[in-house]
Amino acid sequence: MSEFDASWVARLVREFDLSGVHRASTPGDYASGEWLCSQAREGGVEISKMHVDLPRTVVDEAFVELAGQRIDGLPMFDSAPVARIRGTLGPCGEACDVGYLDLPPNSASIKGMRLEEIRRASKHKALVIATRVTGESLAPINAQYFDKPFGPPVLMIAGMHHDLLAEHAKVRSQVTFVSSHSREPARSYNVVARVIAGARPRSGLADAPGALPALLQPDALAPAHARPDREHARPPLVLLTPRTGWWESTAERAGGLVAWLAGVSTAASLNAQHRLGSAVHAFATCGHELGHVGLHALLSQEAALLHGSAPWLHLGANLGCASNQTMMLRASDAADSEHMRELLIAEGYPAALIRIEPITLVSGEGRDVIDHGGRVLSLAGSNAHFHAASDRWPGNVSAGNIAAIARAVSRWVAERVTQ
Repeated sequence: MSEFDASWVARLVREFDLSGVHRASTPGDYASGEWLCSQAREGGVEISKMHVDLPRTVVDEAFVELAGQRIDGLPMFDSAPVARIRGTLGPCGEACDVGYLDLPPNSASIKGMRLEEIRRASKHKALVIATRVTGESLAPINAQYFDKPFGPPVLMIAGMHHDLLAEHAKVRSQVTFVSSHSREPARSYNVVARVIAGARPRSGLADAPGALPALLQPDALAPAHARPDREHARPPLVLLTPRTGWWESTAERAGGLVAWLAGVSTAASLNAQHRLGSAVHAFATCGHELGHVGLHALLSQEAALLHGSAPWLHLGANLGCASNQTMMLRASDAADSEHMRELLIAEGYPAALIRIEPITLVSGEGRDVIDHGGRVLSLAGSNAHFHAASDRWPGNVSAGNIAAIARAVSRWVAERVTQ
């Protein structure tokens, strides 16, 4: 574990994958949360839980029926809860009762995207969306307005049915649209890790003398000109990654969680050796797929960290995904993107696959931090199986690339907190 190698990554990703469907407020959410707490404690990190009221959506019926064929789907969790409609199916935006369109699963990665505009402007009684992804399975679209449902009822259908639905929409076939879902009280939680200089850890890596990874020994750190001025008190460092998703969401979420664990265990090791010069606050948030509910609770309770910390390190989606290995770096300070790129390359991530983009393109939780007045360095990847049930270990995960990311994050943390 101390070197954050591919075998360490493979063990963690496999365990995360086996903990079940990671949708918020479900058994797989709770199981993977306990797993993450256990792994962090093994790294010598003090862990707590920030509980979040997060209702569980219960789907009663969700299907369309046309030409004698029933096609099951999933309602958008931020759309109207009950609908039973018999009418014409047609292309979205044209004269018909039920509008049809096809979209990729990232169509609501942030608020204000095209899908939201369509839903708010829609005059249809209901909408049907075929989600297009590799394998053409059902790849749900995030419910960004989970706290404030809006617009007509929306039913998501697997992309494999696109041709059939498009043909029926073209000729305005009669369709039966049925969608019924409700919410029941439930809770989830953000996993919180704090490493405070001088605080004694309970157990694990941070207790072991000389446990600091070789890649973090003093000679291996960045040159003095690349490190913060040690004569001045450093602001706290914040690590942020989401931990829930629609299915197992293995490549989508595991890379960020593994890099998060590398970062907090590095901080714990430095603290045990009396080399930690600033506090490290790390959060793995729930409800990513449901409007970032866990992050909103966090930003409310930890607002001081938005303005009193170094840029938040946002470990976003698809880090170490095998089906699309492109890495996007987006930072409030362009120099942070450049430096993280250097660290990633030094740790073995393919240079040709790293892309630096402007902060205006940041998505996910990183966008929320920006919108609340904070600063970020965001790492995010791509995924041919995004939001699909096929996003699993081992086929869609590069353990070697995740290991490179974990080591780069470890070095990033060490450079900014070592005294």
